Amino acid sequence: MFIFIIKGLKLIRDNEVGILTKKMFGRKLPQGRIISREGEIGVQADIIMPRLLWRNPVTWKIEKAPVVVIKPGEVGLVESIDGDPLPVGRLLGDAVECNSYQDAKKFLENGGKKGPQVEILRPGTYRINLKVFNVTKQPAITIDEEKIGVVVAQDGIPLPPGFIISPKPSDDETKPIHNFYQNGQAFINSGGVRGPQLDTLQPGEYYVNPLLFNVKISDIAEVPPGYVAVLRSNIGAELGSEERQKLPAKIPREPGFEQPIHERDEVVLTTDKNQRGIWKNPIAPGKYNINPLAFTTYPVPTSAVTIDWAAGAELRAEHRIEGTMKNVVMGLAGKKPTGEDLDIEKAKELFKFSQLPVTSKDGFQLDVDVRMIIRIEPQNAPFVIARFGSVANLIEQIVHPLIDSSFRNNAGEKKAIEFVQERSKLQHEALLKAREEFERYHVEAQNLLIAYIALDQNLLRTQTEKEIAIQQQEQYQQQANAEEQRIAVQEKKARADKQPEVIAAKLSIDIATDNAQSARREAEGIRDATKTKADGESYQKEMVGKAVAKAYNAQAEVIGKGNLAAIQLMEKVSEGQIRITPDFLVTGEGTTGNLFNTWLAQMVSIQASKTKGEEKNKSPE
Repeated sequence: MFIFIIKGLKLIRDNEVGILTKKMFGRKLPQGRIISREGEIGVQADIIMPRLLWRNPVTWKIEKAPVVVIKPGEVGLVESIDGDPLPVGRLLGDAVECNSYQDAKKFLENGGKKGPQVEILRPGTYRINLKVFNVTKQPAITIDEEKIGVVVAQDGIPLPPGFIISPKPSDDETKPIHNFYQNGQAFINSGGVRGPQLDTLQPGEYYVNPLLFNVKISDIAEVPPGYVAVLRSNIGAELGSEERQKLPAKIPREPGFEQPIHERDEVVLTTDKNQRGIWKNPIAPGKYNINPLAFTTYPVPTSAVTIDWAAGAELRAEHRIEGTMKNVVMGLAGKKPTGEDLDIEKAKELFKFSQLPVTSKDGFQLDVDVRMIIRIEPQNAPFVIARFGSVANLIEQIVHPLIDSSFRNNAGEKKAIEFVQERSKLQHEALLKAREEFERYHVEAQNLLIAYIALDQNLLRTQTEKEIAIQQQEQYQQQANAEEQRIAVQEKKARADKQPEVIAAKLSIDIATDNAQSARREAEGIRDATKTKADGESYQKEMVGKAVAKAYNAQAEVIGKGNLAAIQLMEKVSEGQIRITPDFLVTGEGTTGNLFNTWLAQMVSIQASKTKGEEKNKSPE
């Protein structure tokens, strides 16, 4: 009895659950059932909570199982051992009210399905009957920075024919009804469709059922400066199948560049993100969470693109491809660049072509190095992609043939020397033609430069010799001109050496001329002064004479003319104007004495005259 009692006792601890199995003395389970709900023989759905329990060891078997612990950063995937069969076409059982699988009886009564379940166990501790449910732990989905999660649904409504991306189950753009795939049952209930989903998972941690959603980690798309990205939407049904022509279209007799760059059957420029076709508005430089399954990206350079037709351009092209285009293409594709994903040799054609070999009119072979600079405006990028598919195709199909044929045609109309000599004109004409043609494809031709023209060696040698001869002739002419200049310099130098004497002579002439002019002016002044003075004296004398005559006439009338004359004579004598005695009186005897006296008298007279003259000169002072 003691052993019997001991075998029937079980202590269920706090971290355990008790699972009962009825071995006998009960109804049998219905066909297809595994778990007992109403005390039938078999594993019981209800669990035993922690306590001391005794059951008849003959009828019952008591087993202990640990509680289910889901740690942070984990999810619990549940698979039911019993339940209703899954509906046809379904992979997972719908969630039912069962207290997170802790009430197995309620799960079975509410129509729980066998197999993997949609609902998952989030972090926490659960008392679950592990005889009914098999629980597997999986890490939660973690999206790192600058990454996105691309989701592919494994269950739901089958993807309709003609669709690549599943239609969205909700119109809420900010917060989907399934809470970013963390509520699998809401996804199913809202009509979620299997296949690639449009919405992506942003950086963070998500408790997603990996049996329902397969999440692939992808890099974000980055559009570097100098580029825009044209997006081709893969969302929606196939386009224009009912509008396709039953018969081929007629080919125009004179096709031109003015024709439409695309047909509706080929591609559609759209502004609706949920419609297939190329987006009319490209995305600007920056980082974007773009679903690479829903959108195909085409990088388009909007800065200047340089295309070389020259020898030695391979290294420059390879450097640009490795450093720029490779990263752009792979970054937009959401993958890291590998040699298999990007054909470097093909990408080089975007920048590099060999030299342009042309033949001149006179049969000489010339190699021309040309550099072309083009630019695509951002708003025109979708049209370029719609027409050519890529910038590389644009350059290969339009730019290269046009430049090549332009230079070949021009060279065939000119001789080799003319071709080289008219290089600037040729460059300008080629640029104008390129601008006219590229404008029809929405491409801007910014510049065209002829870097180098390699001439034929025979022509080059002949031309070099001719040029040397011309240069020698010019040199001789320059030497002759130099000698003539030297003669002129020597002549001017001699003149310069004599220049002081010339200046002195000219100054002497000028001085003599000035002196003569001064003397002439002085003489004229003296003449005029003397004439004026003489006129004045004459006038004075005339007037004085008239006055004297008038006075004499008056005196004569009073005293008589004779008396008047006697009186005047005496006045003159008294004034000394009339001498009545000699200045010197010489007397003596003999000839010698008379001569000496005469000589002495003359000397005294001369001395007296000098003294009188000096006194006369000093008198004005």
